[in-house]
Amino acid sequence: MRRRLTAAVLSVLLASPLLIAAAMPAGAAPTATVATKRAVGKWTVTQIGPQTYRVAWRAPERLPLGADRPQIRKGDTSLGVALVERDGRTVYVDVQASRRPDPTAFDVVLSGDRLNISGDDVAARSGAAKTSGTKGSSVERATTTLPDDPATPGAFNVQTSDYELDPVKLPGMPEPIEMVGHVVEPVDGATTGPRPVVLFLHGRHSYCYNPKNGRDGWKWPCMPPFKEIPSHLGYDYIQQVLASQGYFTVSVRVNGINAQDFALDDGGADARAQIVERHLDYWADQATDHQLDMSEVVLVGHSRGGEGVDRASLEIPLSAPYTIAGQVLLAPTDFAGQTAAYVPTVTMLPYCDGDVYDLQGQLFTDTARDLTNDDTSLKSSVLVMGANHNFFNTEWTPGLAEAPAWDDWGDTGSGLCGEANPDRLTPIEQQAVGTAYVSGAVHLFTRDEEEFLPMYDGSAVNVTSTGDAEVFSHAIGGGRVERRPGVDSGLSLADGADTQLCLGAVTWSRPRHGLCGRVGDLDGNVPHWSGEGDFLAKRKNLEVEWSAPGQTGGLVFDDPLDLSGGQRLELRTIVDPLVGDVAFTVRLTDADGHQADVVPEGGSALAALPSSDWLGKRWGQTVIVDPSTAAGIDLSEITQVDLVAESNRGHVWVLDMAAAPDQLAGVPNRRLPVVSLGKVKVAEGNRQASTAKVPFTVSGTLTRPATVAVGQLTDGEDLATLTMDLAPGQTSGSLVVDYFGDKLDGPKRQLTLLAAFPRSGVMTDQYLGRLVILDDDPTPKVTMSPVHRRVKEGTSAMWQVTLANPVSYGIFVWLRPVAGGVHGPRLAVGDVPRDWLRAHGVPRRVSASTPLHRAKLGVYAYIKPGRTSTTLAIPTLRDGTKEGREAVTARIVADMAGHRLRATKTIYVVDR
Repeated sequence: MRRRLTAAVLSVLLASPLLIAAAMPAGAAPTATVATKRAVGKWTVTQIGPQTYRVAWRAPERLPLGADRPQIRKGDTSLGVALVERDGRTVYVDVQASRRPDPTAFDVVLSGDRLNISGDDVAARSGAAKTSGTKGSSVERATTTLPDDPATPGAFNVQTSDYELDPVKLPGMPEPIEMVGHVVEPVDGATTGPRPVVLFLHGRHSYCYNPKNGRDGWKWPCMPPFKEIPSHLGYDYIQQVLASQGYFTVSVRVNGINAQDFALDDGGADARAQIVERHLDYWADQATDHQLDMSEVVLVGHSRGGEGVDRASLEIPLSAPYTIAGQVLLAPTDFAGQTAAYVPTVTMLPYCDGDVYDLQGQLFTDTARDLTNDDTSLKSSVLVMGANHNFFNTEWTPGLAEAPAWDDWGDTGSGLCGEANPDRLTPIEQQAVGTAYVSGAVHLFTRDEEEFLPMYDGSAVNVTSTGDAEVFSHAIGGGRVERRPGVDSGLSLADGADTQLCLGAVTWSRPRHGLCGRVGDLDGNVPHWSGEGDFLAKRKNLEVEWSAPGQTGGLVFDDPLDLSGGQRLELRTIVDPLVGDVAFTVRLTDADGHQADVVPEGGSALAALPSSDWLGKRWGQTVIVDPSTAAGIDLSEITQVDLVAESNRGHVWVLDMAAAPDQLAGVPNRRLPVVSLGKVKVAEGNRQASTAKVPFTVSGTLTRPATVAVGQLTDGEDLATLTMDLAPGQTSGSLVVDYFGDKLDGPKRQLTLLAAFPRSGVMTDQYLGRLVILDDDPTPKVTMSPVHRRVKEGTSAMWQVTLANPVSYGIFVWLRPVAGGVHGPRLAVGDVPRDWLRAHGVPRRVSASTPLHRAKLGVYAYIKPGRTSTTLAIPTLRDGTKEGREAVTARIVADMAGHRLRATKTIYVVDR
């Protein structure tokens, strides 16, 4: 079913996949490992309507429960938002295609591993890295230790308590969600003054376990002997420090969401946001008793909890009885490409994240840059070398957790992120970093303690409590004035260097020079860039490559940049790990053409981030330039910035340049308007082409034009990607979707998902829209009967399934012998050819005297769309022995687009 997407003002951009997340492209694993791999699981492609197919893969066992979502992909193209059935094993996606998709071309990818191929791609690549070693750097990164450490315990004694409220019923989940919280706060009576509130939300993890054998439980609620995994207790180590410093902290549990979010379109982000809001509503009512300052609330979300608290920040209105002062996101997912404008945000990215493999949380920073020109909230990304996904939560950490836990990276060797690598952080070391950076952000957001700002603004600093851990940061917002390649700046006249404004995108199928990501193993290594075809916003980067000292290349600004008054110049700069360390100075040119070369803080050398044969993140380090050392130029009128090569060769990308003030700017008390897609149900009708209108609403006031990208999968592989332009004052609208009808019976409900991603001027809330097409044609009568009631030995017993009229979908039919209610001898295993039995699932060891209905025999057939009948047969042997009449009774089942028809019919086999 091919459908065209339009709106009041829509312009076609390009065909693209629906979502790009961490994924191993087909055939991308090392050659040495591919030869030993084999296909696992089972693919099915079922026609469920006119030109509509369900592509599904069933795993041999339940999928692991983690943050990332499985995708069904063809090479670097996602087939759309894949859902997981209740069995926890079946991944499926519905696609529109003019012909039946070929599943042999697809992969199911989760956290960088192809699940439909045996072995672990990530582990195999780690093994390859051990052989060839890891690239080190000759550049020594000097850091300054801050005099104050935000992880230093405060003066207040603390107390701990737990509470449980009435559970909450949420849409899409049969069981209500628990309302459980773990509180750590200063003791009653402590004179702290109003206490800012810090709320923690854990991510997606196993929810039940058996204390006797450590096995996970998959039923919800947990039933004895299974116990709940207390994931919400995993941040107590941070809560204790913050409470001693005068903060009120609460960590909430959402096991009920983790147990039921497998089939939710958004992965449960909105459900998590609603639980956060319910807890905040409760504590707003208790504020006086606990000395709470509800005007200073910081949300801390880990994994899918990070996306959940960001969604809460988007949804909570300014009129709420509490204010979100900031948020800290630990290894978060961001499937929706969302970010909360006007909410200060620190996103922590673990370099060795084996779950959110592509560090997609970088989107929370990058997406914010171009959304609006008046968002002065700080958006900081913090890259923690040697850290993994799970160890921020002690209940997900082996040796510390109550339930079984694991290292999500999964490499016990000496690879770059291997457990035996001395640069890999231990759990205690990683949690020390978590404590320092969460606490520092809370101090910064609620108490304006800007002595901790250097931890987040790209400065080369550390604090005592983090020891030898290496941590990088960069930031946008916070009062910075950016100059963005291709937006408000263009290329300067290069001298020897190769420069271009490349598109921040990657491809595995047809590399071309205009893309930033075109060389090397980029799988999971490009958090700033996305797939060429997807419709996440693409940003241009300045790419500079040189082959000799003295070569230059850079940007010319549309409007001069003011670097006077103590401001510094920051360049978010990616060093190509394939080329390695670089060295350059920065040349400033003013409006009169005067120039000055300045050495960046810390020296001209900039190290590439550590890399192995395949692991090497292209992530923007901060190059800081103090313009006050430049003599003879007008710092208030800088029109051009160039890189001047000092190393013999180099290859870098500059994401943007910015004038950064020495203190944070105030943040406007506002929120961006948000767009939410709705759903609509329509009758199919008999017309070959019809249209439906999927509504959308805009909450808040649009004061300027805004754009949103909307996409839908078509023809089985491509995505129609369009731009929805919104006008000032607009509050609603609709997307027009074409669909096909016919006069044939079809599935009672066909679902089409539309996905919206923000570009500028607006944010999305409910970013997935639904078109449900209701079939209005009668289901034909189905006859199931023997072809002949009596057959001779040596011929086949045959049953025919016949439809009175054709249908638009394929019908699976299967037969199995049953005991039946007839008297006399029954057909036995020895009466049927052995080779045929073995081909239909009956082992050779089954005795010839075994009645056929006890042999677990299954016979299958398929009625193609448009056809009306099929025959199922059991062949018999002519053995020459007089046995009289033998009966074979079969139960026949036809799967009619979600409902099943059954019949039991008997055939007699006679000697003559």
